[in-house]
Amino acid sequence: MSDKIFLMTVENFSQTVEQIDTEFSKTKATKKESLNAQLLLEETFIRLVNIGKAESAKVKISQRFGDLTLQIESEGAEYNPLISVTDYDENDEDYFRTVILKSNAHKMTYTRKGNKNLVIIQVHENTNKQLHYTLIGMISGIIFGVILKICATPETISIFNETIGGSVNTMFMNALNMTIAPVVFFSIISGITGLTNSASVGRIGGKLIGLYSLTTIIAICLGLTLAHFTFASGVPQVGIVDGTASTERLSLLSAIVNIIPKDLVTPVIERGLLQIIFVAVVFGLCINKLGDKVKMINDFAREANTFCLTLITAIAAFIPLITFFAMARLVINLGMDSVILLAKLLACFVFGNLLMICTYSSMLLVFGKISPIPLLKKLPSFVAVPFATSSSNVTMPFTMKFCTEKIGISPKISSFSIPIGATVNMDGTGIFYSTTCIMLLKMYGVEIDSAAIFTLLLAIFTVSVGTPGIPGGAVVLMAAILGMFGVPAESVAIIFGISPIEDRINTTTNVVGDIGASTILAKTENLLDTKIYYKI
Repeated sequence: MSDKIFLMTVENFSQTVEQIDTEFSKTKATKKESLNAQLLLEETFIRLVNIGKAESAKVKISQRFGDLTLQIESEGAEYNPLISVTDYDENDEDYFRTVILKSNAHKMTYTRKGNKNLVIIQVHENTNKQLHYTLIGMISGIIFGVILKICATPETISIFNETIGGSVNTMFMNALNMTIAPVVFFSIISGITGLTNSASVGRIGGKLIGLYSLTTIIAICLGLTLAHFTFASGVPQVGIVDGTASTERLSLLSAIVNIIPKDLVTPVIERGLLQIIFVAVVFGLCINKLGDKVKMINDFAREANTFCLTLITAIAAFIPLITFFAMARLVINLGMDSVILLAKLLACFVFGNLLMICTYSSMLLVFGKISPIPLLKKLPSFVAVPFATSSSNVTMPFTMKFCTEKIGISPKISSFSIPIGATVNMDGTGIFYSTTCIMLLKMYGVEIDSAAIFTLLLAIFTVSVGTPGIPGGAVVLMAAILGMFGVPAESVAIIFGISPIEDRINTTTNVVGDIGASTILAKTENLLDTKIYYKI
């Protein structure tokens, strides 16, 4: 849709609002978003006229990359309608109108240009924006790398590769490294405390956790097996880690003995992931055991986890830029072999997720003693939701509604199993970790023996439970797992180009696994309405 501009006056206000509503109906804005924007437009326009002494306002509807905004521009005295939002009380004549502005202030911005007041209202935000930007960065980086490799001099290539690209990559990786220890620590604690409280219902909770643990282990084993055959040969080398040190670090006995740290500082400094996980699990269990006696510590851990997730989100915003430099440097250093390698990784990952769907179907037959066909027929109408949101947590309300209305699962089960699944059931994430880790370890010349497989299995299983439920959160923990093998954190930059795609597939598989486990649990507990389940 091209930009639409309207001249709004007091006389034609209602007519203009109707025209704007008609234009909104042609976009992806929901009815609620459209109505909300119209209310904000009305309140802003009234204030600009009454206080800003504006005679009219130019209203423009703009759509860029799926983002829909409403811009209100008026000439007159300088007046910011958002300032008064922070200073009001119930005695104000326009109290309720002010409440509307206050509750939506985060969607509005104000600037003064010349003698004009400009207010911008965010009507609709594109949830796929990060994916689009990252894909653009990936394709642009490949093209730029090819052009640079063909046309530029060795000196120019070196300046870009080391000075520009290397510096940007180092800054990003430093920020990533900074978050690893707190993210792992607090996310594991939050996962353990939330899980234990939810699973206190006893037998049903134990059965559910058993199902989720089984599917996660199967997913990790599938990923490790597929990656072993996919990357058996032809993997380009980008570096070599100290083989002696990594062998010592990965010995089965030392992994078990050293899982208990001598202090709480060393694991953070040396990024000892298993030790951090061990301490987090112990702390989480102790917090649950003490209950209300340590409520302040529990609240602090949850708030710290929220803070860490916000920090990751801020860092992840730079992934499209980092993807551009990462892909350009890959093409320069490894040629098109790197692009082919990423395609193989993505194919391996997708195949692994498809196998997990088959696993869920088999489990429905074996444990639930019910045909998986009705569920498989209904899933296509739902999977677009987790794929679009890329978050099990955001999808949770839709998942519970789908389970109840389309599958016939009693709310007694779905309201219990789906929240737990959004926290601990990370089958798609397990495949992502296992396939990608194998590829990156081989790229750095790490020998993958039985001790390495054991360490990977243990680390991935534990870390997948604490993976942040936000888009891009898995990248942080991926760097932590690789650090156990001596592989530098910057290695994860290799997969930035495809990680948004994998992230969406991860979420879809995770949510489908939640639904499958909930269906099995409901059937075994006689809480599944088979009439709804078999109704197509």
